[in-house]
Amino acid sequence: MRMQPAGREATQREFTEPRIVGGFRRASLRTTAGFFALALALGLMLAACASTYTRPLVSRGLPAEERKDYIIQNGFGIPENIKQAFLDGFVEVGMTREMVFQLYGAPDRTTGGDTNWEYVNNKGNLITGITFKGDKVEKVYGDPRGGSPATGNQAPS
Repeated sequence: MRMQPAGREATQREFTEPRIVGGFRRASLRTTAGFFALALALGLMLAACASTYTRPLVSRGLPAEERKDYIIQNGFGIPENIKQAFLDGFVEVGMTREMVFQLYGAPDRTTGGDTNWEYVNNKGNLITGITFKGDKVEKVYGDPRGGSPATGNQAPS
């Protein structure tokens, strides 16, 4: 059996075992590094929770593939611009309540006896508001794209 020099063994021990210095037990380097890594991870998680990022509203409703199926099954008589807006994931004047519900899910708040639907972020701030006249969207206020980033194939706001 081959033995290591005493100096080398002491160095390895220094990193893994606590030492007593001045009557106090001193944590090993590994323990200290682990503590800092844990503190950093916890800090990052708290920062992520406090961020103002809000998922796009379309993530609350049907996924893109199911929106295509919905249009195939229910699209007869729906104008092309409304079909395209639905497929792109945003509300357009003239959409039905059913389409808005399928797109964004249930509203976070309603006013005017279910005439106005509002979708808000986790702090209660308005993302998108929708006013209905009868069963059709009459007005879209706030972010007409429901927090989705703009892309080249979406209709202008």
